[in-house]
Amino acid sequence: MKKRLDITSLFALSLALPLFCPTVHAADFSATRRLDVSQETLRKGLEKVGSPVTFAPRSGSTQGTQEARLPDNAGLVQAGGDKENLTTVVLWLPVDDKGNLVGTKARAYLEAVVDNFVREHEQIVLWVDQVLKRALSEARSSLYLESQLVEQYQFKVAYVPTLSPPMMSMAVAAGEDEQP
Repeated sequence: MKKRLDITSLFALSLALPLFCPTVHAADFSATRRLDVSQETLRKGLEKVGSPVTFAPRSGSTQGTQEARLPDNAGLVQAGGDKENLTTVVLWLPVDDKGNLVGTKARAYLEAVVDNFVREHEQIVLWVDQVLKRALSEARSSLYLESQLVEQYQFKVAYVPTLSPPMMSMAVAAGEDEQP
């Protein structure tokens, strides 16, 4: 795994800006590179964790973003791009004051999303745990964001303490080509 410190893409901006507003938990996604994962594949993976998951258009979306509330108020998942080949997936999960995911199935949902993109999901799940711990170790009341390039995917984890409850978002987009 290689850590990416530069978050200059339009995707990062479109993800981060709405996070500063407590009433907004979503963004429209304008990424153009494809993930090679369909909305149906994502849905089936999430349903292995628990109850049925139904995607619907996100209210106010101008880019066709779809979202699904996870069963038992576990969180929210959003998908951008063509339903047959997504460009962006964002998972939102509540976090407690110690940096732990809230709910008995939160980790399973995180693993289910990551499984769509990398062979070994455990490395990413452990990294998410570490990001949350680092975010809470700093005295801050604003967005904390880290990024990781794994295989051909860019994972971006944000901790948003200003939401109630505090939330973690993990966004997945196609990684940027390395610049010479």
